[in-house]
Amino acid sequence: MKRRRNKPDRKARPRNEITEQEVETFLSAIRNFGNNSGYPKLRDLRTLLPSMDPYKINVVLKYLERSKAIIVDNDGYIVWIRGDALDQLTLGDVANISDDLKEFLGKKKK
Repeated sequence: MKRRRNKPDRKARPRNEITEQEVETFLSAIRNFGNNSGYPKLRDLRTLLPSMDPYKINVVLKYLERSKAIIVDNDGYIVWIRGDALDQLTLGDVANISDDLKEFLGKKKK
């Protein structure tokens, strides 16, 4: 009887480890969707990224939210994506805030 040769196992990657390529794939899929009809809902991400499993999509999404590269509203729409340039302004920097709101927020800080 011949013995099967055991192949050494590949080093298993943690499930929540993401690569720069996966992040770029995620962002490019959202940007390409934006060219057609605005921004996608979170539930549309599965169809936009069929190569990623749902857990990986969630990990990348949470990473981008924490790094303030994307903003998701309460309805589940991705409403803003930071551009490629590192020195690009954030949503708070480019938003038109009325003087009344600035005054109100100034009073809240005091």
